[in-house]
Amino acid sequence: MIKFRQAMFAVIFLLLSTPLVAQNNYQVTLLRAAPGELGDLIEYVKKQKSDSDGNMMIMRHSQGDHWDLMLMTPFSKPEMHDYSEWVDFQHDFLAESDVSWKELIEKDSEAGLYHIEMFNAARGLHDELLEQRAMENIYYNETNRDGNVIFVTKFGSDVDNFTLGFYKDMLDFATDPDLTDKEFEDAALKAGFESRSTIGLYLRKFLVGHNDTIATKVN
Repeated sequence: MIKFRQAMFAVIFLLLSTPLVAQNNYQVTLLRAAPGELGDLIEYVKKQKSDSDGNMMIMRHSQGDHWDLMLMTPFSKPEMHDYSEWVDFQHDFLAESDVSWKELIEKDSEAGLYHIEMFNAARGLHDELLEQRAMENIYYNETNRDGNVIFVTKFGSDVDNFTLGFYKDMLDFATDPDLTDKEFEDAALKAGFESRSTIGLYLRKFLVGHNDTIATKVN
């Protein structure tokens, strides 16, 4: 089944590769290791990264989802890898972002931890969900934090979009800026929210599914 899905995905890539090359498109691969195979899988993926001159981000699941590794590479040509020797589950899909690979690598160079949120939009609310993600980034910027990189799925997954936040470590992720309650509230209002306390509630209006994951960096 894994090889069949890989073959079908490669055919779709071949059909769509020409118009996609000029955009910020990324191949995303989620892998769940078979029992006892995670170490060998990581070593194989690290070799892949080395062979591609470092053009791969490798994120190792810590909590919040059912995969072990998330791989991201810039999409330039159809390139499928067979991980069936080490995995029980492989999910490949294509996503795009306003952020270039060069910018992603710069963010990744200073990161050791990732916050990954994957969203399934409610019917007819895809655009509104993306608008909410942009609003939340404004809120982060107004409170002296970097916003999340927003990715929109092009094909291959039921995930409509996902965001990727880059942090040095868990302390960096968990520590709020040293701001007053008023400053946080003003930032939420400037971003377009009714208040700071309703940011999460507003997001839920647009969702039928949401996975919130922490991952660490594999060099």
